[in-house]
Amino acid sequence: KAVQLLPVFDSDNDEVKNKKYNWGYNPLNYNCVEGYYSSDPHDGYARIREYKNLIYQLATEGIRVVMDVVYNHVSSPTGSCFNKLMPRYFFRYDENGELYDGSGCHNEFKSEATMARKYIVDSVSMWAKKYKIKGFRFDLMGLIDTETMRAVKKACYQIDPDIYLYGEGWCLGFNGGWDAENNIQSHGTFAHGGDN
Repeated sequence: KAVQLLPVFDSDNDEVKNKKYNWGYNPLNYNCVEGYYSSDPHDGYARIREYKNLIYQLATEGIRVVMDVVYNHVSSPTGSCFNKLMPRYFFRYDENGELYDGSGCHNEFKSEATMARKYIVDSVSMWAKKYKIKGFRFDLMGLIDTETMRAVKKACYQIDPDIYLYGEGWCLGFNGGWDAENNIQSHGTFAHGGDN
C-alpha cells in the first residue's frame, strides 16, 4: 500500500495570514517542509517533527509515502535563490534570452547543468534518507534530462532499492520545452519525454 502526497516542500505562499489552499506546484524551497500543513508555520522544528511523525504513523500501518516533487520549475525565476546565487545558470533560455516555458509556469529548471543536476540528486536523497520517503512522483518529468533522472535512480536505489520512481514523461511545451528522450531543447508546441 502507498499514499502519494501532493508537494509538501515549501511553496511560494502565505502560510499564516491567508491560509488559502495551495496545490503546491509553486516551488520556493525544495528542501524545507511547507508550513501550511504544520501546527505552527513559524516553528521549523514543528514542520519537520510533524511531517516525520506522519510518515512514521503511515509506515506502522504498512503504508509507503510517495512524495510529489516539482523540480522542473520554480514559482518565480527572478526572485529565486537559484537566480540570486548564479544569474541565468539554473534556468533554460532561448537564443533571444527569453525563458523557455515547457512547464507552463514561465520557466524551466536547467537540470542538465552540473550544479542543477547535483542539487536535484542531493535533494531527492535528503528526502529519502531524512524523512524515509519511499517513492517520488516527478511532475513534468519530461523537462528533466535523462542523465539527471538516471543519477536520481542510482542515488535512491543505494538508499533503498525498493523506492518507487515515476513521473509525467512529457512537458507542456508552451514555448518549446525539453525533449528528455534526446536531451535537447524542443521548439515544438508539445514535447514528449523519453523512457526516464
